[in-house]
Amino acid sequence: MDAILNITDKTPLSRINDKEEKLKRLTNVKGASFESELEAALDKSGTKKKPVDKKLWNACIEAESLFVGKMLKEMKSTVHKSEWLHGGQAEEIFEDMLYDEYALSVSKNSDFGMAKMLYEELSRKM
Repeated sequence: MDAILNITDKTPLSRINDKEEKLKRLTNVKGASFESELEAALDKSGTKKKPVDKKLWNACIEAESLFVGKMLKEMKSTVHKSEWLHGGQAEEIFEDMLYDEYALSVSKNSDFGMAKMLYEELSRKM
């Protein structure tokens, strides 16, 4: 009986303390995970996804980061600095490099959608 999933059990997973019991509840009778079942269902429906081209995806992320970097630099230009805290040309160079890294980080970690649109458009032509 342990190998068969008890579907009639309505106890919420948050109330189950035993890790093995949670794992049994999250897997079906065959022992397949939810993710594998979902992929199998998608494959049956005919919506197969193409494998992601990492080089193209990274290029699209970098293109998006150029846009985000330009936006950040324009935002920075609206903040006026006093002469007391101005570090000179070295500070300006460092800030430009810092904002470029911020832009790349924002593009990698958030979803503006521009990189995804670029990727979809360019991957169709490959």
